[in-house]
Amino acid sequence: MASSASARPSRDATPLWLKTLVIAMAVLIVAGFAVLAVGLVQRLSSANAPRPPAAGTAFAERIALPSGAKVRSISPIGDRLVVHIETADGLSSAYIVDPRNGALLGTIDFPPGAAR
Repeated sequence: MASSASARPSRDATPLWLKTLVIAMAVLIVAGFAVLAVGLVQRLSSANAPRPPAAGTAFAERIALPSGAKVRSISPIGDRLVVHIETADGLSSAYIVDPRNGALLGTIDFPPGAAR
């Protein structure tokens, strides 16, 4: 009669290929969840971003400048426009504009003699 200890397979009898396969599948599952999480975060962060107007759609936006101010230059910086303004009394400002819809995003004033 065979002993019961020899009839049962030992824990070390699991083939190496099976262990490798289980570990590889676990890594793929974790990587898949990471890819899904990154995609979800990107979609949620870009959901509130302003959408460009549809093709052929025009817009008109008025940005009020100080009386007597002149536009000195317009520069594209990334996906924004920076409009350099000089007022009648010589003060300079930069207006940051979204070119997709003409919205004024902010202004930066450059007072004369301002120390850093």
